[in-house]
Amino acid sequence: MPNDYSIHIKIWIEKKGISILGPGRIEILEAIDKTSSLTKATRNCHISFKKGWKLINDISQHLEQPVIISERGGKGGGGKTILTEYGKKLVRQYRSIQEKLISFANNSKIWKEFQ
Repeated sequence: MPNDYSIHIKIWIEKKGISILGPGRIEILEAIDKTSSLTKATRNCHISFKKGWKLINDISQHLEQPVIISERGGKGGGGKTILTEYGKKLVRQYRSIQEKLISFANNSKIWKEFQ
């Protein structure tokens, strides 16, 4: 493919026609994994806490296992939110699929007609 073209792929995963994982939800899961905090993760993703919580609830509602574990802070706060092993596995699988699709799409053999 000529150098002035680039390929962008947006993927999402559906279950029974309902989107459960996509770029935004993966981004918030990765931010939670990095920060151990939903509050910090939503700030890093430039979304409201309410929206972040909704994204996480939407994921959890349609999957067989929880993707996060939340612990409330006491009087002084300090709660934390972490990804479960299942949540970490979902992120890895999503990123692996994404990487493979991008690699395939950028294969010069399939873009001969553009050259």
